Amino acid sequence: MSDPNEGATRPRPLNPEAFSRFAVRDPREIVQLLRALSEKRALITGHLDERTSFITVMLALDASGAAVVLDAAPEAGINQRVAAAPELICMTRLDNVRVQFSLSAIEAVRHDGQAALRANLPTSVLRLQRREFFRLAVPRSAPPVCTIAQNQLDGRKKMVSVRILDISGGGLAILVPPQELHFEPGMDFNHCTLVLPEGEPLPVRLTVRNLFNIKQPNGTRARRAGCQFVGLSNSVMARLQRYLFKLERERHAQDAGC
Repeated sequence: MSDPNEGATRPRPLNPEAFSRFAVRDPREIVQLLRALSEKRALITGHLDERTSFITVMLALDASGAAVVLDAAPEAGINQRVAAAPELICMTRLDNVRVQFSLSAIEAVRHDGQAALRANLPTSVLRLQRREFFRLAVPRSAPPVCTIAQNQLDGRKKMVSVRILDISGGGLAILVPPQELHFEPGMDFNHCTLVLPEGEPLPVRLTVRNLFNIKQPNGTRARRAGCQFVGLSNSVMARLQRYLFKLERERHAQDAGC
């Protein structure tokens, strides 16, 4: 399932340092991601250098979870160059999320009687999602909670917990509590707390991007505010990405009837 390609029409690899806040570094999560790629037989573009790339798939993770096995390139010369290279950059998509990782210590092996490439488990995986594709509705059981602090005219801060409707790596949508908070597009809320089902509360900053009137299932009217995260730290982004990944896996498991 491999084919050599000059790579001119394919997306170029991303600079890991520029996108470090999207890096997954927990070995257990990395194994989960790679196992999902293997189960879905996702097509992977292996970039050897600026001019040489080939299409492959992840065949398996070894029993210890410390190494991965890829389908070999169709040309022996490319496989020899891959085995001699310090790294192979792999790019793919998993459920429409762009995924990139680097493999090292690559060697030519046989897998189920076929030519293959074995490499050490990557130490990090970039996982970038587009907000418009991955706004995830929060579960009714153990939903996340956002608490917003708003300065009052008398100088005191008013703390209000709001219901989150959906969440993504770029922001969240909330149900504006009537009479409790003043909302309008462009407003900044610099002292908010996001409480996910597991772990300590996360400090976040929000900017209101849009505001809509909606009709709820019970027929009552309400307002929905779309808010963007501002200046998330790497640690907060990592926690959020882990939560989103967990939600996606649970959603796909439910869709599959598991």
